[in-house]
Amino acid sequence: MRRSIPVMVLALMLAAPAWAQPGPAAAGDAVPDAMKRMQKAPDIDYARLRDPFSSALVMSSGLALKEQRLRSDHAHEALEDFDLSTLKLVAVYAMGPDRVAMIQNAEGKGYIVRLGNYMGKHDGRIVNIAADGIVLVEHVLNPAGEIAQRRVTMSLQTDAKNP
Repeated sequence: MRRSIPVMVLALMLAAPAWAQPGPAAAGDAVPDAMKRMQKAPDIDYARLRDPFSSALVMSSGLALKEQRLRSDHAHEALEDFDLSTLKLVAVYAMGPDRVAMIQNAEGKGYIVRLGNYMGKHDGRIVNIAADGIVLVEHVLNPAGEIAQRRVTMSLQTDAKNP
């Protein structure tokens, strides 16, 4: 009995399996049925695809905001190229009866602004210059996709090192 087991294993290993034998379907260049029914996928224009992670409301209302900016009645100002988070209010001082403020960008370049100047990427208009900060009114999109006004206050930054 012990001898017959290795002999049987050897006989099974030497015998060619039935699935490896070429049959009538594998003989020649026959194409499987599923390959005959394949269709060519349409060409995709990747440049015009919508970003699946951006909101459809923002996409449709963003055009309205751009059109409003184009119809804006003021000339483009240098500080409108910056996001408000990158700007810093460094000084407020009086020039005659009016107050003016000095804004500094991230690179350290300073700009003088007056009441009515525009700054920030959302058409922020300066509506008040106080001794300790300035107030802007921006036009932003609310969650419903409508243009709304938002008041933003920039406070005067004081260094803790220099009292």
